[in-house]
Amino acid sequence: MIAALLACLLTSLFLNGCRRRQPRPLEPLAQRGYLWQREWTPAVVDAVTQAEGIMDGLVILGGEIQWHGATPQTIRASIPWNALQTSKKPYAIALRVAPFGGPFASDDAPSQTITEVAKSLLSEARTHGVRVSEFQLDFDCAQKKLAGYQIWLKALRPAVSPMPLVITTLPAWLDEPEFVALVGAADGYVLQVHSVPPAKDSSRAALCDPALARSWVAKAARLGRPFAVALPTYRCLAGYDPAGNLLGVAMDGVQPSWPGLTSVLEFSADADELAALVKEWQTLRPRGLKELLWYRIPVASDVRNWRWPTLAAVMAGRMPRHHIEVVTQGGNPVDFALANTGEADDSLDVSVVVTWDEAGLVASDALPGWTVQEEAGRAVFMPRPAYRLRLTPGDTQGVGWLRYDRITTPRWQVTRIHHLPH
Repeated sequence: MIAALLACLLTSLFLNGCRRRQPRPLEPLAQRGYLWQREWTPAVVDAVTQAEGIMDGLVILGGEIQWHGATPQTIRASIPWNALQTSKKPYAIALRVAPFGGPFASDDAPSQTITEVAKSLLSEARTHGVRVSEFQLDFDCAQKKLAGYQIWLKALRPAVSPMPLVITTLPAWLDEPEFVALVGAADGYVLQVHSVPPAKDSSRAALCDPALARSWVAKAARLGRPFAVALPTYRCLAGYDPAGNLLGVAMDGVQPSWPGLTSVLEFSADADELAALVKEWQTLRPRGLKELLWYRIPVASDVRNWRWPTLAAVMAGRMPRHHIEVVTQGGNPVDFALANTGEADDSLDVSVVVTWDEAGLVASDALPGWTVQEEAGRAVFMPRPAYRLRLTPGDTQGVGWLRYDRITTPRWQVTRIHHLPH
């Protein structure tokens, strides 16, 4: 009897020990988005409303400080604070600071301007009853000036306290001896793992290389401080001079006038690759990684940015669904269009083959960007090689029309073209 009781006790202890050693399920990885518009149009306000049900919060651009020599100039965003009062989630306010080469001091005009603008933004939010969770400083600091940047942070942090002060950082800073002290002067930091290369490199057109992002995040995790990671949602055009040096980047808004002989390359955020990266980090969380921040949230008026279905899928760690289908209108003539019923932007490198029975084709035409070839009992719509056609989720693009000598029911097939004819 005693032996049996001892055996039961040992078994119970063993099973309890096994249960204690089982890892706890990971908490969902928090995900917020950046709203980086200066001008708050109705489309921007709508984007804030949509983000409320999808994201854990927003980081809103409050303003930007630019420099004329050492003289600061502040440009404030036209935030309609009343539109933010009903949110159930707090906002973060960000201040963008343009490159500044120094010298750095805690009480000179540049430092005082940053402090006063930060205090003013937080005061405005409080006055309008808007909940703010943190203040972010996005300073485009030179890699070898981190010690000077730390001087600014030591002056700014008590000025915004008790509001947490968070800074954005670049992967190249991780190897600098001043980096640990720099992030120690703030309450947290965001590691931005997306960028346009400073030298021309057409080998990879993605803004974020998952392999590099993994290595940078692993390096940040070894520092032992909590951090967030910023990932891209946008496309952009980068202009390079004949020597391969970056001249500038064009996103939405005013487009630059490139000098002659400029090479213009397009860089984009690869939704499939980023979805796989999110799923990996949700499953095997790097130590210290507390949240993801998406730059930037979809706004309907933006041209070079994901739409909400794309971002929602990637946030869930799922590759967005791709699907292009044909829609028609009219009985005779019949108008043909392509509709993106998937969740991601899609390039229209497709052909549309239309067939029919017991009718003769008497006329046809293709819309701009397309050609149509008539054959016996069928017509083929093809994109012109010179056109780069792209369709966002939910949008349609007309391709052309066909007129028959009698009413008929056309059939169609969409086929992906891997190499467009010239």
